[in-house]
Amino acid sequence: MKQFSKVLLLSAVSLFVDSGNVTYASFEDDSSLLKSGIPTLHIHHTYIRHTLHGLDLSSQLFAKRTNNGVQIASVCFITDAGNCGADKFGNTETPDGGGGGGNPDDHGTPEELCKQAGYTNTPCPDGSSPTSYCPYDSSYHSDCECSSEYNQVCDTALGEQGVGTSCGGKYKECCNLCSDYQYTSIPSGYVSNGECQSCDGKKYKIKCDPQKYVSAPTCGTLGGYGNTCTDDGGTYYAECKCPNNYEWSSSQKKCVCATSFKYSCSGTGYSGGEGTACDNKYAKCKCASGFTWNASQGACVCSGFDFCTLSQDCSALGYAQQSCEGKSVKCPFNTNYVYCLD
Repeated sequence: MKQFSKVLLLSAVSLFVDSGNVTYASFEDDSSLLKSGIPTLHIHHTYIRHTLHGLDLSSQLFAKRTNNGVQIASVCFITDAGNCGADKFGNTETPDGGGGGGNPDDHGTPEELCKQAGYTNTPCPDGSSPTSYCPYDSSYHSDCECSSEYNQVCDTALGEQGVGTSCGGKYKECCNLCSDYQYTSIPSGYVSNGECQSCDGKKYKIKCDPQKYVSAPTCGTLGGYGNTCTDDGGTYYAECKCPNNYEWSSSQKKCVCATSFKYSCSGTGYSGGEGTACDNKYAKCKCASGFTWNASQGACVCSGFDFCTLSQDCSALGYAQQSCEGKSVKCPFNTNYVYCLD
């Protein structure tokens, strides 16, 4: 005889074996068993006596229906709610309820069904979302699809880098590494020699400030001195060493004549410069006869002779011509003017 499970409890069936006579309970059809949700069993006992001599109980007593009109119904209790339904009633303990009903493709828990259908509950990577969800359990989904925002392919060969996380090898935007730009700020003594907006902010190339430094080639063989600065172009100096009679001009960034070389030594009372000239200027002048050098005035001045006291206006002295056809006398104060003798 088949063994009863919790689906068919003995407490719900009265079975009496009496001297070869079998008294049993049959179950009437009850449409209330088909209610939605958790089925509630309404049992109507109809006790009948029937003598079953030599009846094979394992094969006939629990058949759905016999020739003698015996009908057996499975019983669902509240603890069987997960596997109970009107289409699963039967007399065996097979996973589908034993009654041959139900959808044979729906065997298993929602989780198992989702996995069998190829769904997963692994979260989608950042930037992507599921293309569809499992109909049995929405916590399971199909393949992940990247958002349309991820549409940039960053070329590392061009010095590009993706911003943020990637999805499917693409980024929302690319940025420039600016590998040739080494500085994030400009140090003192330097100026910008180009800038680049990098992944980490603005970056710079730098060079020595030309307002503060001069290059070694500019200083020449004498070289430079003072503070130095170095960039891709080489070494730079604050000042250059200058040759004799020259001095460094910070404003002009070059060697210029010493300030003492400031006299042209030309004109009335002058007979040229004394010593070495620098840019055609002298530190002291030679004076003409009757004139002496006055250092405080920086000029040749009349020595006190009457000749020096005369008016030096050539026109007033009669030297009104600049040329003559015959002989002439030049004005001693300005040789461009002459006095015509013929």
